[in-house]
Amino acid sequence: MSKNKRFPDFLQSLTNIEKAQVQAFLKDYEHHLDMDRHEERMVIEDAKNALVYLAGTGLDLETCMERLAGKNLGGFYAHEALSWYPLDDAAKIYPLSMKFGQMPMFRLSCYLSETVIPEILQIALDFTIKRFPSFATAVKKGIFWHYLDATKRRYPIFKEAKGPCRAIKVGALGTQSFRILYYENRISAEFFHVLTDGHGGMIFLKTLVAEYLHLLGAPKVCTEDVKDIDTPPRATELTNDFDRFCPKTKKSGGFAGPAALQMSGRRAKRPPCKVVHVCYETKRLLDKAHELGITITTLMLTLMFLAHRSATDTTNGTIQIQVPVDMRKFFDSDTIRNFSMYCSIDIPAAQVDDFEEVSKEVASQLKQRATFEEMSIMMTTAHKLVRSLRFIPLAIKSPVAKVIYGFLGDSRFSNTLSNIGNVRMPEELKPYIKGFDFVLGTCVVSRASCSMCSFENTSVFSISKNTKDPSFEERIVELSKQMGLEPSVSETQLYE
Repeated sequence: MSKNKRFPDFLQSLTNIEKAQVQAFLKDYEHHLDMDRHEERMVIEDAKNALVYLAGTGLDLETCMERLAGKNLGGFYAHEALSWYPLDDAAKIYPLSMKFGQMPMFRLSCYLSETVIPEILQIALDFTIKRFPSFATAVKKGIFWHYLDATKRRYPIFKEAKGPCRAIKVGALGTQSFRILYYENRISAEFFHVLTDGHGGMIFLKTLVAEYLHLLGAPKVCTEDVKDIDTPPRATELTNDFDRFCPKTKKSGGFAGPAALQMSGRRAKRPPCKVVHVCYETKRLLDKAHELGITITTLMLTLMFLAHRSATDTTNGTIQIQVPVDMRKFFDSDTIRNFSMYCSIDIPAAQVDDFEEVSKEVASQLKQRATFEEMSIMMTTAHKLVRSLRFIPLAIKSPVAKVIYGFLGDSRFSNTLSNIGNVRMPEELKPYIKGFDFVLGTCVVSRASCSMCSFENTSVFSISKNTKDPSFEERIVELSKQMGLEPSVSETQLYE
């Protein structure tokens, strides 16, 4: 039965008193809406679809309407869209480079114990988005910089049908800069990096999942990372903390550097052409890292260097892996916008042949480069660069940024490892959740981008491929097995 017919049939099955209660319920939704009439109708349709679904589970009508009450919309859809947000320092370069056919996208996914109910996920998003006003925006062009402009609209969910981390047409009128997708038991949030980093994106996803589960009967739980959707965001959640916490140091350093050695393999026409998930038991991974006297990040970076060497036809050059560093570990920041820098781990390919020696070098460089002092220098450099360009019109800045991004920035690295660590969820919600993963979009030049996250006793190392050549991931798995880590592997189909 089509959704258009389900609600009239549902209404027909009710008593006259119940029909009046439902009409009052929908009238309350109208009181919380003041948008384009089509948008208003869509939100009301969301409420109808969710009501029909919940009532069909045997839940009494009063409880259904209480969970789905129009008050959950707050004033988000009734207030004028007057807010705008200047881009943070890390985000300002992103929109300038998009004509290369690439966008810095990333995906965070939660796997549930049961199949996703789209009617409930959609209304959960309708309720949740008001708590994240900097996400309810569109990227617009200003005279000197792009900026985020508030858009009061319904944000639709999509059933996943294509590959992950596809570019978003942000130039279209009112286009959102994130998307919510579902497939079987998976809920995915994909973000244009201009909005947020992995930390902020994960807070959004966890809050959305918690609201979705609450609508289905799970306890309502709020923590520091699972936001109460009925409270407004703190001002500090929306700040550009690069500006707020920029160190008072005179030292600065360049972002430029020599080109990195890239893996062999023809670049895909439509990256990522495949995503590979290598899953480890977290305890086994931790035990191995402790046995070797290194961290999990160092262990995985070492495997990446050795695998890269096997996926390259030459030893002439240096393998350079980019490692994002969350600046929140140095500053008392609760921003949900971008607040990460990066360091580079560089080893000549000719020296990448022994696990112990490579791991020592990786650990040494991480210790030296992922420090407060080094990150402060890079943070200062980024801030100075942004300030020096602030009065140059966007039309002039844009071509320069494209050259820097296309021919220097991406080629500077062979690969990336972004590890967002352990994902924590409230104990009350854990029975409903099987796991999480984190996927980076691919770059223009490098053949792979790697990311990692853990939940409970599962750590997922994800590889986004920019080539069909399987050498890199096969070597990662082979080395892992040789170390007794016994990973399980799953991968998507080829997307080209």
